[in-house]
Amino acid sequence: MKIFIIDRDENEARGLQWYLKSYLLNRVEVIILESMLQLNKKKEEMIPDIIIFEMELIQQPNDFSLLGYLREKGADLYALTAEPLFKHGLKAIQMQVNQLFVKPVDLELLKEIINTSRSERVSDELGISEIENSDHFYMQLFSSSKDLFPKKNQLFFLIESDNRKDNISLYKWLNEIAGFENLKMYPLSKRIICVSDFVEIAEFEHRARTIMREWSFINGTYINIAVYDGVPVTLNQLYSKMKKSLNQRFYKGFEHIFYVSKHLVVKHLDPLLTPEDQQLWITSLENHDISSIKNFLYTLSAQASYYEEDLIRIYLTSVLAQIRRFMKKYDFQLKQDLEEKYLKLFRIILEHPILYTIIQEMILFTQLLMKHAKNEKEKANYGKLTADLINDQYTNTAFSLSSAADQLGITPNYLSSVFSKYHEIPFKRYLQHYRLEQSKKTLIHTELSISEVAHANGFEDPNYYSKTFKEYAGLPPNRFRKRHRRKEEGTGELHNIDAEVSLG
Repeated sequence: MKIFIIDRDENEARGLQWYLKSYLLNRVEVIILESMLQLNKKKEEMIPDIIIFEMELIQQPNDFSLLGYLREKGADLYALTAEPLFKHGLKAIQMQVNQLFVKPVDLELLKEIINTSRSERVSDELGISEIENSDHFYMQLFSSSKDLFPKKNQLFFLIESDNRKDNISLYKWLNEIAGFENLKMYPLSKRIICVSDFVEIAEFEHRARTIMREWSFINGTYINIAVYDGVPVTLNQLYSKMKKSLNQRFYKGFEHIFYVSKHLVVKHLDPLLTPEDQQLWITSLENHDISSIKNFLYTLSAQASYYEEDLIRIYLTSVLAQIRRFMKKYDFQLKQDLEEKYLKLFRIILEHPILYTIIQEMILFTQLLMKHAKNEKEKANYGKLTADLINDQYTNTAFSLSSAADQLGITPNYLSSVFSKYHEIPFKRYLQHYRLEQSKKTLIHTELSISEVAHANGFEDPNYYSKTFKEYAGLPPNRFRKRHRRKEEGTGELHNIDAEVSLG
């Protein structure tokens, strides 16, 4: 495609030249001219497909005639103006321009209009019917026809979106653009077979990558293209080879051009973890060593390390079994959100088309489990540390949840939650029971008064102590002391009171 730009502002012209060469679907030759006089001379060498000109340059009747002549020869006219005046609009209508743009030019709109208009023009000139002979094509594709493809000057390629739901939208979009000459497309459920006039590799790749970029910009998804560059074969064989070539997506992802002649050398992989690998996972999970886990998983997707896809998936389910054991150690399978994420990861391992994404999902899930495990360990540590504080400070009547939290450097609310989950009893009740158990020993082994026993074991109010002791032990403190002393005198042995806190 040849485009002439005629603009007095050289910088704007060069910017427009760069944009069109970079973003139009077809490879273009963009030539900058300075005046209508230069255009008149240049027309002797070539007739452009598109002329983009500044409206203010059209001053003479000859200018109108020249542009009219080029339009009749097939050139599309696009006018630019810095002033959105009525006279410019009227002049544009008289000249039958395709579009009048007010500066600064909306480049996206310009690109879209050029792509669409050229596609429609090519289709009209060639009389292309996208479904021409499609039934015959599909019969050859899925039968044992002996006809060989590609024919002379034919190019076959296969396009695949990363989301099969986009296949119809992709097909319609490709129909609207002029990406390849004489393009015929045959959509399947997941892919689109394309047949076009042959072009050199460099030219094909330029057009293909432009299509990839534009589709990603418009739709937000990605495509791969497989190109058949082998000897003529049956249509079924040709399709099978291109389809197999697209399997490289598992290792390389999307936005790639794969050639049938350049296939990967796939290695064998033992799908079961070795004892050493199992131990690495056990140790790394317990020590929250995510670096070792990343290194282990990244070796599977290292460049030039292409293991068989099915074996990798089985191998990763073996890894998932180690992760499952780690979950069960902390009863994480009982947490609904974690269990749902685990099941989702299992499906990703079996079904996701890209290895790198699978590995990233495994790493993210492993990090999540490590975070939860760390929280559980912190809870256990705070539970034990608080129990130690109670053992050391229960005699202090001012000792409380708040003072314990202050000493541990955490909030009372958090300590209350952690403590009750770890000990399965609220902090206040645990402290009270511990003090009551210790007071039993004081009652039996000392002659202290009930009031003194209460104060010695952290109770500020003797009456409250007596009341709670009776509720806890079933006897008032005095009767408890007498009963246990009679037992000791009767047996001649010291009666041992369990110092552990009753959780009942």
